[in-house]
Amino acid sequence: MNKIILFVIIGCLGSTCLNAQGGKLLALKDRNIIVHSYTSGSYINFEFSNHQWVTGYIDWVKTDSIQINQFALQQVMTPYGTWGEDTLKLGRITIHINEIIAFAQEKGHYTSVFTNGGLLKVAGPLYAGLNITNSLLRKDPVFSNRNIPQIAGGVVAWLLGKWQAKANPNYRPIGKRFSVEVI
Repeated sequence: MNKIILFVIIGCLGSTCLNAQGGKLLALKDRNIIVHSYTSGSYINFEFSNHQWVTGYIDWVKTDSIQINQFALQQVMTPYGTWGEDTLKLGRITIHINEIIAFAQEKGHYTSVFTNGGLLKVAGPLYAGLNITNSLLRKDPVFSNRNIPQIAGGVVAWLLGKWQAKANPNYRPIGKRFSVEVI
């Protein structure tokens, strides 16, 4: 019985001076839900505060900063006259997590022409151009009352495509939707 009481007392005293292990995980959150996590040794690709894209492997993660072993892939000519990729090591960089302004999408991320606005940005000018071409071939006035709404429809479709491309970028910007936190 005395051993149990002694064990409980030592356990209570020991738990008061123990701290939880923190600062080892860099989390990318989408509306406070973790969508990707990075630890020591993970590959990371992000946009730095000076709008430079940084790629490399994480050396360590602390409570408010990370250290990255940077590298870059370059296109080089091989001795056989073909193109290949060569790795250029750029060294280590230590940054604060607030200096990360965007993360790249993971490899294999599919971007559809329907979601990135590509279809509307191509179809809008083609539709307006088709209406103008048909008016010229038929020798009708290009800006007649019947043709202006159709040309305006093509311009509006193009503008919607530009808006959709801005709303769905090919990267994850840190701000309203995405956030970075060290856990």
